[in-house]
Amino acid sequence: MMFDTPDKRVREDFARAKSALLKGEVAKALHHAEDALRQMLTGKIFGRARFEVEVHLQEFLKDFNRHPDVKSFMAARNVHTTPYVAFKRGGEREVLDFIEHTLEGLEGAQKAAEENAEAERLARKEDLLARAQEALDAKDFPKGKSILRHVVEEFGGEDGILRDVGARMLKAGLFFEAGEVLEQALDHDPRDSKALAFAVQAYKNAREYPKMEKMYKFAIRTFGTHPKTLLHMAEMYLEWRKYDEAYNHAKQAYDADTSLDRAKEIMDVTGKRIFGG
Repeated sequence: MMFDTPDKRVREDFARAKSALLKGEVAKALHHAEDALRQMLTGKIFGRARFEVEVHLQEFLKDFNRHPDVKSFMAARNVHTTPYVAFKRGGEREVLDFIEHTLEGLEGAQKAAEENAEAERLARKEDLLARAQEALDAKDFPKGKSILRHVVEEFGGEDGILRDVGARMLKAGLFFEAGEVLEQALDHDPRDSKALAFAVQAYKNAREYPKMEKMYKFAIRTFGTHPKTLLHMAEMYLEWRKYDEAYNHAKQAYDADTSLDRAKEIMDVTGKRIFGG
């Protein structure tokens, strides 16, 4: 059984630090090196054990000073003298101070780079949407659809983007294409009621009754059976000339809410066709 001793923990932290360097994870490597150095400063490590952890520290610093990402980081700060950091016996505090300072600068640079990348990504998204809308407004539908396909491919995983694209297509009169994109939006977020309403409208305008029916059934599964949903389905079936279905759904709607006069009208109209009179 191996005891958990300070020198063992230090060796393990330096091993993790070296592994992270090999993967190009410099900040992670420095965090592990920090942990190791703090234990060297506070732990009771003597004799051969002390010598061994100092060897591990020297090996880590050697790898650190040679790492290409470290060289790039230092060059960006106009630091060209190497080694960037060295260890002399008793100098753990100086090495730790250097690592903490370097880590602060490195993480600050990474955060700035991430923020810049995010700003560029958002600018590209807005530019694509603006160009797509300009093409749709000019009735250049092939160009508009092409640009919107790029938006879907690059940004479709973001909340609201698929709904936005579908709504733009719906407004432009691209009903079938809008319905397809809005169905993708519902795959992404099944409780997006606006995307659902747009999808129903798109398929209604396209007279795609089977797809419209699919959307209404999806609404019932997701949000429950509501009298107005049943009424809208009755109106759909009436347009579709499925009079039995129109009557049944209108009756369900009216039984649930007798204030729905339109449901009673559909029952009267379709009832005459079904039952005569």
